[in-house]
Amino acid sequence: MKKFLLNGGFISAIFSAFGLVKTTVSGKRDWKLALLWASWILSLIAIIAAINDEDDEYLE
Repeated sequence: MKKFLLNGGFISAIFSAFGLVKTTVSGKRDWKLALLWASWILSLIAIIAAINDEDDEYLE
């Protein structure tokens, strides 16, 4: 868990979620909002995969 909490990419993804939630609550719901959520989820998956991949390099 510590490796995620101290990673800069993961921290920025979490903080960007606050703005995304605020946009979801206050803005109109259309295809752009769905695209924002999809891109946030994909970037979070990429960040998590990169963090886990870094650990595999040290095991070899």
